[in-house]
Amino acid sequence: RTRQARIDGITVPDVEVDDPDHARTLVLGWGSTYGPVTAAVRRLRVAGLPVAQAHLRHLNPFPRNLGDVLRRYDKVVVPEMNLGQLATLIRAKYLVDAQSYTQVNGMPFKAAQLAQVIEEAIRNV
Repeated sequence: RTRQARIDGITVPDVEVDDPDHARTLVLGWGSTYGPVTAAVRRLRVAGLPVAQAHLRHLNPFPRNLGDVLRRYDKVVVPEMNLGQLATLIRAKYLVDAQSYTQVNGMPFKAAQLAQVIEEAIRNV
């Protein structure tokens, strides 16, 4: 309880969302996924597809506005360089059906690879 009280007292800035087109799909990244996610989102926007992007810099505690942000979107895609731990936390805490896309092979995501996954998510909303 003492440790949780300390964590609850930490002030974390709100998560900012890049959503110029009022998209229905949000790509939520964290850590090393920033570059590939940003490049993939840029590709999709150039192709005329609306997609929003947010990047978490704090995981414990999460930003206070994260739940409100997640609920604004019909679909949330979470690319992770692990087995999907963030998506699991998002599902448990916010009851959002986050679509996990994972890779564990020691290589970073490629923008084209992520763009394909995100495009499929957008088209299946």
